[in-house]
Amino acid sequence: MPNEALGNSSHWGLFTASVESDGLRVIPDADDPDPSALLGNIPASLDSRARILHPYVRRGWLADGPGPGARGDDEFVEVTWDHALDLAARELERVRSTFGNAAIFGGSYGWASAGRFHHAQSQLHRFLNCLGGYTRSRHTTATERRRHCSLMWSAAWSRCTSRPPGR
Repeated sequence: MPNEALGNSSHWGLFTASVESDGLRVIPDADDPDPSALLGNIPASLDSRARILHPYVRRGWLADGPGPGARGDDEFVEVTWDHALDLAARELERVRSTFGNAAIFGGSYGWASAGRFHHAQSQLHRFLNCLGGYTRSRHTTATERRRHCSLMWSAAWSRCTSRPPGR
């Protein structure tokens, strides 16, 4: 049964969407002079086999609590969203109260976006700051290597270009 078309936006532009008898219909905004063809992927994303519809937790973690357990060999079981959120909240509080905020690593390699509000790592950092802080990565191996090499090159260059004392 068709419903009202609702305005929406994505990384690929503005569009209207409505549920039709044969599925979701996405129409690029009429004022967009160059609408992205990627908007056409939105309806298919609702039915993708790769889409995770419910949260899952390792069976061993549910039975035995935190720890390495059978990571990589354990099966995942479906839980409700409420249960998953409760588990996450309890685990964050356990780590924070046992080891302190520095033991919470705020790392995320989530998909970046055109807007910083929707940037996965920024959202995670904002959330963890509300808990009192966390540990974050500051540099990658590549940036640290580049910094180290720059310091070495700079020192070598100054040795090559400086005059010996008294000359």
